[in-house]
Amino acid sequence: MKLVPDPGRPALPVLIMRFARAELRTRGRNLARRIGLKTLRDALPDEWQPPDSALAKQAEQTARGLCKDFIMQHSHRTYCFGALLAARNGLKLDREILFVSAMLHDLGVSDTHADDDGSFEWVSAKLAHSFCLEQGAPADRAVLVHNAIALHTSAGIADRLQPEIAMVHFGAGMDLFGMRIDELPAASLSEILEKHPRDGFKERFSPCLLHQAKTKPRSHIAGAMSIGLSNMIKDQLTD
Repeated sequence: MKLVPDPGRPALPVLIMRFARAELRTRGRNLARRIGLKTLRDALPDEWQPPDSALAKQAEQTARGLCKDFIMQHSHRTYCFGALLAARNGLKLDREILFVSAMLHDLGVSDTHADDDGSFEWVSAKLAHSFCLEQGAPADRAVLVHNAIALHTSAGIADRLQPEIAMVHFGAGMDLFGMRIDELPAASLSEILEKHPRDGFKERFSPCLLHQAKTKPRSHIAGAMSIGLSNMIKDQLTD
């Protein structure tokens, strides 16, 4: 597996095609559930709890040293939503990789790195890749973390890749836009939101994305913001 490059700003027709492709897959999943071809399994709480490993703990500590609390809470929700969604769909994934990726996926919008060159997803990915190698993680695992973060906003692409990559995408997307939220049990959703509250998340996170789009017009997020992505971010999540 190779490190994916900075995704950059896609042309508008390409961006629209990717969103359309992702929407078609969503409709396919929903149809499969409605006609009984796909059922969601019950998930045990342990399946979406944070991993108790040195790498996971250090990733969280590193993120806390750079990110404001509202981003940290978003990162935790990204992990919980992604891990729970995977469990409900019977996907096998490396929860340590998912957790590390979730914790570090927004380093590129932190005050320290918001103005680094490149799309913020790629900036975050580079930092996370270096972190993993410095912590002694195997090269292939470091690459997987990098790619999960670099592609986490890439609709129509991330969802077709390894479960760890897809679940960072869907976990973050669920927290921002409510993607696939109907697949989570109401009790589990409430538990996650109680432990990691949103507390005006849209109001606080939208300016971070707007800053990226304004100062880096060729970045990946700039394309999505140009078609109204910030208006799609939810104030609250409902089951």
